[in-house]
Amino acid sequence: MKNNAKITISVLVIFIGICILSSTYFNTKKHEVFDDMNKLYYEQIVKLDTDVEEIETPDVVDDPVIIDEPIIEVDTPIIDTPVVKEEPTTKPTTTISYSYIGYLKIPKINLEHGFLDKNSKYNVVSRNILVHASSDYPDVKNGNLILASHSGTSSISYFKNLYKLSINDDVYVNYKNKEYHYKITKIYKDKKDGQVAVRRDYNKTTLTLITCTKNDKTTQTVYICELV
Repeated sequence: MKNNAKITISVLVIFIGICILSSTYFNTKKHEVFDDMNKLYYEQIVKLDTDVEEIETPDVVDDPVIIDEPIIEVDTPIIDTPVVKEEPTTKPTTTISYSYIGYLKIPKINLEHGFLDKNSKYNVVSRNILVHASSDYPDVKNGNLILASHSGTSSISYFKNLYKLSINDDVYVNYKNKEYHYKITKIYKDKKDGQVAVRRDYNKTTLTLITCTKNDKTTQTVYICELV
């Protein structure tokens, strides 16, 4: 009887494991299909949007070359990706088509994913790469585009491989049908406490990437990229 009980429990554990792995695989594939559809939609939109007026660029500030910016309050804390609970199969699902305004591309880690307008209700790390509310878009001279995303293993962990990046690696942003080329100039860690200190050169047009530090639940890693 004891042996039969052990066999039954083992079979159940294996079955549950297979179900969890299958669910994760299909959810990941679903997000990949949605991303491909959204990218095609974005490319069609930007081809028609060639007469948009450029945003007026601010004057260069007289601050020291490299100083600390005021600490930025992050609306959505950057945390390790939570476990996603499966919804009952009887509950109807709704597919959301995101209207991305630009794309982030990092060839070294094969990352290419869109981002939304910072005022969009779907501009949250639980769905997309987050554009922080204090961000400037890439066409603002000496501005700073701040992007944040989860690390981890789920389908929304878009920054899971940022730890592989190094100084001088290439990062690209496509915005309003124009490609902006950046180089990573600084990588540092910051305490995970709901705030992020962004340290950059105010005389440079900057892209800042933020995610959780790999194998460290107490800090976040910040990547400062400057326009080439």
